[in-house]
Amino acid sequence: MSIRLIILGLLTECNRHPYEIRQAVKARNWHMTFRIKDGSLYYAVDQMREEGLIEVAETIHVQGDNRPDKLVYRITEKGRSALLDLIYGELGQEFYPQHPMFASLPFVRYADNRLMEPIIAKRLEACEERIKHVSRVLEIKGEWLPRGAVRMIQGMLRFSETERDWLRELLEDARTGMLTDNGDVPDQHPN
Repeated sequence: MSIRLIILGLLTECNRHPYEIRQAVKARNWHMTFRIKDGSLYYAVDQMREEGLIEVAETIHVQGDNRPDKLVYRITEKGRSALLDLIYGELGQEFYPQHPMFASLPFVRYADNRLMEPIIAKRLEACEERIKHVSRVLEIKGEWLPRGAVRMIQGMLRFSETERDWLRELLEDARTGMLTDNGDVPDQHPN
């Protein structure tokens, strides 16, 4: 995910302060898919301003001692061109599914099923809540959202449903002791 793409896309809609960019991401439930930290956002805005992709549209003076002015940004023509490059670039990127649990799974045979079970159950519960939330968003907003946004939400939903099914299988394996069952597989592979 390109933070630059998000910033330029949102500034194409209207002029915004970085905080308003972050709030737009949250209001649209994009924070469930795009992890944007404040430091990264402000750093990207500063870089993009230096590169001429965005510019200050308005300076709002803030009352109080030592409080910086609030800068509202707009996209430039150079930024509009960069946005298109980013859109096409992101659409053409290779995708390798990643999940935080993937790195641990090859080694769970050394772990304790009883300790993993509540961890997996908690992840499953969070996944099910995300499915409910995203489904509700699609139900409420789906009719008036742009088609691309609807497809993004549908993708989030389908990935989450697949994750849910996979987590259910992992949980069952942990509950039955199968997750750490090594069977006939040796601990070490010969060189």
